[in-house]
Amino acid sequence: MAFFKTSDGVSISYEDHGGEGQVVVLLSGFSGIQEEWQEYIPFLQEKGFRPVTMDWRAHGQSERTPKNLRIGRLAADLHELFLLLHLTNIVLVGHSMGGAASWAYLSLFGESRIDKVVIIDESPKLVNDETWSSGIVGMNWNTYPVMIATFLQQRLTVSPINQSLKDNLQVQKVKNPFNFDLALPLLKNHVLEDWRGNVYDMTRPFLFVAGEESPLWKSEYYNDFKGMMGENDQLVVIPKTGHLPHLEKPEQFKEILAKFIM
Repeated sequence: MAFFKTSDGVSISYEDHGGEGQVVVLLSGFSGIQEEWQEYIPFLQEKGFRPVTMDWRAHGQSERTPKNLRIGRLAADLHELFLLLHLTNIVLVGHSMGGAASWAYLSLFGESRIDKVVIIDESPKLVNDETWSSGIVGMNWNTYPVMIATFLQQRLTVSPINQSLKDNLQVQKVKNPFNFDLALPLLKNHVLEDWRGNVYDMTRPFLFVAGEESPLWKSEYYNDFKGMMGENDQLVVIPKTGHLPHLEKPEQFKEILAKFIM
């Protein structure tokens, strides 16, 4: 594990797992840690890729800080990691909030370093209103304060996650406990963003992977923004999965990912 200091002085944990091929950057969601991707590392290396992971500020082994907890700052942290490691021709894979940070990166820094983008089970707009119904189920401007405060209390999976992975993640989370109250401003900012225009503007090949039974969204929520995607972009729905399809059905997700990026 390595660390770097961001331009605003925050220590960020990352790991360049090595390999001579194209870089694949794997990004977790809110409260997630980079160890979630552990079984994807050897898989990608065997396929000839160079996997890179990181922990967001206030997550995992990165510094616990209240400083600049915004999606745009996460995108800046990501950009500074790319500069540090001289990364180009990147496949960007983001789950949930990691997907939002990916859209923020493209918005702020453009596509010049990016080859392909994979977003996992993330709506581009999380609050429902009179123009949008594919946000988090039940979340509107009236319910937002209560739902934010209880966000991590809901069950997000449908199929069980491998027990050995769960055990390892628990060990890591005991070593580096997540502070929900500290990170709450980041969750609030995340929920209030709207990336629909960024989905529409993307020109790099784009794969969207949804959990068929994800409890966060209404059924087939992805159809509401499918029209924003380009004709060569792809939408794949993994059956019998919730909000973490890459962890609930890793073998299926690996096959989908490899087919898209190779």
